[in-house]
Amino acid sequence: MLQIVFGAIAILLSLVILAIPGGSIVTVILFLSIILLIFGLERIANGVASSSSKRSSRIANIGLGVIVIALSIVLIEFPITTTGFLIILGALALLFSGISRIVHGISGDFSGSSRWILIGVGVLSVVISLVVIANPIEFGVVLLAIMLAITLLIGGIEMIALGIRGSNKITIRGP
Repeated sequence: MLQIVFGAIAILLSLVILAIPGGSIVTVILFLSIILLIFGLERIANGVASSSSKRSSRIANIGLGVIVIALSIVLIEFPITTTGFLIILGALALLFSGISRIVHGISGDFSGSSRWILIGVGVLSVVISLVVIANPIEFGVVLLAIMLAITLLIGGIEMIALGIRGSNKITIRGP
């Protein structure tokens, strides 16, 4: 029963993300920032309260906590800039992955359709990454929101199906 409820919530969230893509992504960034803030406070508390650790370990915990809190405050203060920055980082990773696929497809030991699929996916990755880099907020946020919504939708459908079936997980059997 609980899986059906969580599945319905996931599907509802996917629809909200599709309806309000920019606000949804900024909300995710803010939630992650708050989690980082709590993590930083926990590191400082661990460094201050730990009596069994070496002094250097305690200082490292406190220092890490301060750095994480500072980072989380910056993320909370500038969520749109943070979103754009993270999307550009993702686009750069996609660009390098696409270039790698193209090079691997051209110089690798592939033949026929495998070679062309690898090159085609590489070209598609490069094109999408360049469009996202050129326009990270309008195109990148919408693309990220659509991918997140699809993931939540599929996960929600899976949870509902598992809840109706009455099992905790799907078992994949070998040949």
